[in-house]
Amino acid sequence: MRLTPDIIGLIKDYREDSPETVALMSKRYPDLPMAFVAQQVKARQRIRKKLPRWYANESIVFPHSLSLEQCSSEYAAEYKAGLLEGATIADLTGGFGVDAIAFSERFKRVFHIERNRELSEMVAQNVLVLGKESQVETFADDGLDWLDKYSGRLDVVYLDPARRDNRSLKVSALEDCEPNLKQYWKILLKKSGKVAVKLSPGLDVDRIIASLPHIFEIHILSIENECKECFCIAREEHAGEPEIVCVNRLNDSNWDTFMFKRSEEKASQGSYSMYSKFLYEPNASIMKGGGFKTLGDRLGLELLHPRTRFYSSEQMIEGFPGKVFEILDSGELQKKGATAMFPEGQANVLARNAGLSSPDLKRKLGLRDGGDLFAIGTTDVGGRRRLLKCRKVERS
Repeated sequence: MRLTPDIIGLIKDYREDSPETVALMSKRYPDLPMAFVAQQVKARQRIRKKLPRWYANESIVFPHSLSLEQCSSEYAAEYKAGLLEGATIADLTGGFGVDAIAFSERFKRVFHIERNRELSEMVAQNVLVLGKESQVETFADDGLDWLDKYSGRLDVVYLDPARRDNRSLKVSALEDCEPNLKQYWKILLKKSGKVAVKLSPGLDVDRIIASLPHIFEIHILSIENECKECFCIAREEHAGEPEIVCVNRLNDSNWDTFMFKRSEEKASQGSYSMYSKFLYEPNASIMKGGGFKTLGDRLGLELLHPRTRFYSSEQMIEGFPGKVFEILDSGELQKKGATAMFPEGQANVLARNAGLSSPDLKRKLGLRDGGDLFAIGTTDVGGRRRLLKCRKVERS
């Protein structure tokens, strides 16, 4: 359905209202499709932070919730596009088209293939709104069928495999994604110079490397310390191990980046010690990708324990890719100690290799959420459970 001026006006007027309330306004607006207006209001409320520039464009039409849930965030799409370039790219699992529009900034021709005809037509409409019709071509087709019919060789083939089964349940195994990348991987490599794939952050990085040969880079992407996706780039002629790139978007101008290879991590012995004045927790991308010993080696930091993903130092290390805490006090991981450390009964509780979850630790210690202080339960180099009273150090 197209957005008429009247529909756009209603969406704008009721953008902060409950979609359910908007849907019941059909008697007030008998000549307007209020169910559609309500769906657009709901969609816009959901994507306001995920797709801020798309949200700001009043002429964009949005699909139902599942397509919005599965689409890339604006920042992730732009980051991925920045890693690729060429004349032609085919997005074989087009979806809502966020990635395809981002690719249009780097490629002369972008082929958006989406087998859901209604969604494909919606994307075509938005392509016109965004003024990208000379670069982005839309096809209502199965991506692999389209690729089989395409006679040329593409610079890049891009896929975002569906991560749900036929009951709409999320899946986390590579073999359960659709299309099955393991089955079609060789074909994809033959048809293009590079194959780029967006994968769930729930997938194991080492299994991805073992299952999909010729990957030369794996980017583990987080937005504001929430891990969003694994982005893999492969080319047929690459035979070595991939670089693992852990990136975290902090804000518009700041990104943390840490790169390493598995061979480097395996060769490192790591360094371990008791905690001292400052405590460091890696960001979500590093937590997913690993490289803990390598990170410590490069920054001169020592880990608390082989299974405790905390580092410590006496002097503050600037530019650490993650959170930094100042340790104010420490003691045994017991309620008695927590009562003495936090007499107001309030703290932000974190459990890392403490033998229980953060909510369970909060209950054990009898603490309420809130305040500026952190109660961190962990295991030290001697294998003892410890409680650390900390204050977060804000980055400049």
